[in-house]
Parts: sequence; C-alpha cells; structure tokens
Amino acid sequence: MKTSIETVSGVEKRIRVEIPAEEVTRRVEKGYAEFRKVAPLRGFRKGKAPMSMVRRVFKESVEADVAENLVRESLAEAVKENDMKVLSFPKIDGGEFTEGQEFVFTATLEVVPEVTPEGYGGIPVVREKREVREEDVDAAINRLRESFAQFHAIEERGAGGSDLVEFGFTATSDGQTVEQNESANVVLGGGVPFGKEFESHLAEMRGGDGKTFEVQFEPEFPNKVYAGKKVVFEVKVNAIRERKLPDLDDEFAKNFGDITSLSDLREKVHGRLVQEAEEVARRSVEEQLRQGLLERNSLEAPRSLVDRQIVSMIEDTANRLVSQGVDLKKVNMDFDKMRERFAPNADRTVRLSLLLSAIAEKEDIDVPFSEIEAEMKEMASRAGIEYEKIREMYGDEERMDNLRNGLLDRKVMAFLLENAEVKEEVAG
Repeated sequence: MKTSIETVSGVEKRIRVEIPAEEVTRRVEKGYAEFRKVAPLRGFRKGKAPMSMVRRVFKESVEADVAENLVRESLAEAVKENDMKVLSFPKIDGGEFTEGQEFVFTATLEVVPEVTPEGYGGIPVVREKREVREEDVDAAINRLRESFAQFHAIEERGAGGSDLVEFGFTATSDGQTVEQNESANVVLGGGVPFGKEFESHLAEMRGGDGKTFEVQFEPEFPNKVYAGKKVVFEVKVNAIRERKLPDLDDEFAKNFGDITSLSDLREKVHGRLVQEAEEVARRSVEEQLRQGLLERNSLEAPRSLVDRQIVSMIEDTANRLVSQGVDLKKVNMDFDKMRERFAPNADRTVRLSLLLSAIAEKEDIDVPFSEIEAEMKEMASRAGIEYEKIREMYGDEERMDNLRNGLLDRKVMAFLLENAEVKEEVAG
C-alpha cells in the first residue's frame, strides 16, 4: 500500500491511497471464501456451493465489502502513522473497485490543526484598580433598601413617582384582541413591561379611573406580541400603592445574616464591593490576554469544532430559559438565527481553546487528578453537598474532561498573566 498526504488547509488533509492489484485480488479471494462459508444457496449446504456460483451470485456484495474494509483499514493506518487527530468522517473520492486492478482513492478529512503558539510572553495588559468610595457603599445599601420596599394603598392623589399601579386592561390592534388581563401591575419609572409611553398614560390616574389610549410600539420591542404594532389599551385602575422604604438603622441591618448594626452592614457591603471590583479587573485582564493572544496568532478553527460549540451555546441558552421558568414549547426559538448569532463567538472560543492547549503542551502545564479532586471538594463545599455527590456527577468521561480542560485553561491564563507586561491604573 502506498499513501501520500496533501495539506488542503490548516484544518484539512487529503490522503491518497494506492492499493496494488495483487493485494486487491488476495482480499477479494479471501472475501469469496468467507462468503462461501455462510452464504445461503439453494441446493447446497453452507460452504459446499461451487466457487463459480458464489462469485456470480455475490460478486457485488463481496467487492463492496472488500472495498469498504480496505478504505477503513488503510485510512486508519495512515492516520495513525501520521499522528493525525481526525474530527470528521472522511469524504471519499474515486475508488473505482475492480478485482485484479489497482485500487486508488482519496479521502479528505478535517483534522485538529497543528498549532505553534507565538508571542504569548509579554502581552501588554492594563489592570484597573477601582477604589470603593463611601458613595458606592451608600448606593449599594440603597439598592438593598429598595429590595425591602413595601407598597401601601393610597387614595388622596393620582399615580406618580415610583408608585405601584394595579390595573386591568384589554389591548387590541386592528380590531383584534392582543391581550387581556384583569390583574396586571407596573412600578412606574421602570418602563417594564409595556414601555415608558404606556406608563405616561397612567400618570395621575387614581383607583377606579378608566382610560383608553393608543401606544405605537417599536419593531424592536422585547415582547413580540406588541413589537411593531399600534395598540389601543382600555385600562381600569384598581389601586395605587405608594412605595415606602425601610428606615436605615440597626434594625434594617439585622435582616442580613449575623449582622447586628448598620456600621457592620456598611463594612460588609464595602468588602463585597471590593471583591466585585477585583473580579471585574481580573476578567478584564484575562480578556485582554485572550485578545492579545488571538492578535499574535493566526489560525483557522475546524468547522466541526465550531459547530459543536454553537450547539453547546444553544443548549446553554435553552437550559437558562428553562431555569427561569420559561416553557420552551411556547418560545419561538429560531435556531438558524441563533446559529448565525453565535457563530463568531463560537469560532473565537475554539481558536482560543486550541491556542491555550498548545501553550499548555509547550510549557508542560498539566492538571493532576489531585487538583481536579480539590476543585470538586471546593464545589461540594460551595453547594453544601457531600463530595461523593459531586464525584458521582463527574463520573462520566466527558464531564471529567470538561472539568479538567476548564482547570487547564485557568492554569494557562495564570501562566500568561505571570509573563504579561502589566500596567496598573486607578480607574476614574
């Protein structure tokens, strides 16, 4: 057998295989002999039919079987000898098979590209340090107060400010009912769920008031039921409720775990804001490293890996919607548009993964099982469950590989940061 390999692109190889006529004849004869042992031919016991009859009856089947086996075996040998990491089924061209003649065919395969990472030392990055000010703490505590707000019914004035308006409505467009709800509510000022133009019509209305008004929704409006439509609303206000924030004192602070005073709460919030600022800075630095790595290395992402990444992103999106209580059967998920939207990011993710793996190999960075085990124990601790449960979750090989690859990427990013040119700046 003679093979030659042509590089079609960074992610594609073409293998030409030439199998001599003698080998073809030998394999065909062997094929007929094996068929003869099991072939059911009327009037003959298995293995006793004349070879001439076996050849005549089973010629097409034997030659197809031999050709398939020769293709499979020769490709497996060529892939192994040339240490190729194949990603797709081969596309076979040629392959005219005739007993007693040379069998020649070509196979085109998508492969993991050979990546030689360059310029990954000294990538310039800016690490911003953001000071947490007292006004930042004030704003965070105010958000906490708002989450504990209570709404009290009022009758002495119309709706305004950040009141909660409870109402019933019928929405029609072109004479057709779009939606009807007897117990809807909105908090004024947020523009949710009907937009600020809708809210403006509720201003100054009181409990028991009714009004009919028209709203033109933009084509990009999030709720597809209303997007791009001119809608007439018939609204009946049931009640107006004024928002009242809790007093900012030690009693309010006691709502949060083991905190006993307002000063303790401020200290706790300050610490959390510092951690958040550090996390934002860390993510920014890592993104700069990734972008710098891509700019210094040009490589093509294999189509099959990009497709797998797109599928993974679509599945993540679907799982996230389900976790939010969305019924996927009632959501019009346009998979073609989703694929188109996710494709650029998927391509980038695959190229980064290939680069990080190549750097890990070049720099002898690995993840021993002890580190995987430590990570699983940390996951169990954070989730408040037993380690054995986490270990069981990662029992299958694919999940364990994903965990290991995630830890490996983390170690490579740490290596890149250690060798980066870091400039510290104070954020404005």
